[in-house]
Amino acid sequence: MSKSILSPRHYLDPEILRTEQERIFRTLWIFAGVKQLLAEPDAFLTRTIGGVPVVVQNCGGELRAFENQCAHRQMPIQFEEYGQRRLICRYHGWVYGGDGAIRSMPDEDTLYRYPKAEREGLRLKEFAVRAIGNLVFVNLAPTPLPIESQFRPELMAEMERMSAHFSGETIFARIPARYNWKLNFENILDYNHVPYVHPRSFQPLLPGGVRAPAPTLDEATGHAALRDLSVSTSSPYALAPQPWHAMVDRFGDVDRYYNFYLYPNVNFISLAGYVFLIQQFDPVAPDRTDVLFTLMTARETRRIPALPAILWGHMKGEKRVLDEDVLLIEKLQASLNSEGAHATHGAYEARLVDVARIYAGLMGADA
Repeated sequence: MSKSILSPRHYLDPEILRTEQERIFRTLWIFAGVKQLLAEPDAFLTRTIGGVPVVVQNCGGELRAFENQCAHRQMPIQFEEYGQRRLICRYHGWVYGGDGAIRSMPDEDTLYRYPKAEREGLRLKEFAVRAIGNLVFVNLAPTPLPIESQFRPELMAEMERMSAHFSGETIFARIPARYNWKLNFENILDYNHVPYVHPRSFQPLLPGGVRAPAPTLDEATGHAALRDLSVSTSSPYALAPQPWHAMVDRFGDVDRYYNFYLYPNVNFISLAGYVFLIQQFDPVAPDRTDVLFTLMTARETRRIPALPAILWGHMKGEKRVLDEDVLLIEKLQASLNSEGAHATHGAYEARLVDVARIYAGLMGADA
């Protein structure tokens, strides 16, 4: 048995959340959305990452990521979570090009009269963007760490192969929860909770239980490194055959529950290669998290008239499982106090110990 190096304060303190936003969410590669929603010219998605508003836009066939604020008066360029629209500010009509530079301002010569050098500096702040298959990640750091330092190349290859089967028809939901984001990532790593929290919803679908990820250690140090926190696993899955299964390009040919744990805040799963779900735990406040669901089937080989109903049915099923987790984790969060005891970990929770240790390293002296 060991005590967690994280105290209750790490789940309660606004100052710690501010440090997390700076040293984790503005430093690491953070999942932003799925690529197929950005396939058309000027298609975009918006997110808030590390407290920074971000827009990812299809600019002439290339994905670019910018701070979602006009250089003039900080008005958001794009308002909606998803859409298709040029980079034009609705407030005063400033138009930006695909490189983020200003292209035009209405009545520029009479109203603004910026000196040439100053005008040339008017542009949207740009961030690094990287697609792993159909999964799009953004990094806000001025000098981003190599993405291979966060995800092992073999894991990225798995993600690319699986996400290549995504359908273009996607359903999205944002679900508010009253707990710290770290509790949700810890919960998905804790396979031992499944028979107790999900005895009738999720557990019956897993005849052998959830398989624990194999331990991965850095060859140089013999300890888990940042890129070892993101792993994949699969377990036997009790699939109920559906007529539409014959109408899609399934990933794989076995009935398994595929699970990717992507640090810091994503759980990417597939139900037997037919349905894909991306859960993301987005910090809002020390005791508030938005759980973002992105769900799709495997891509269609022929038209499926009932596809919207299929997506909605699976979303409701996944939401039911989430609700069972939320009920417990919210109770856990509500019971915490800054002077309380540290959690204890048994042998099976070694991965939680690794997560806490590397988190503390990312946080520096403030952990």
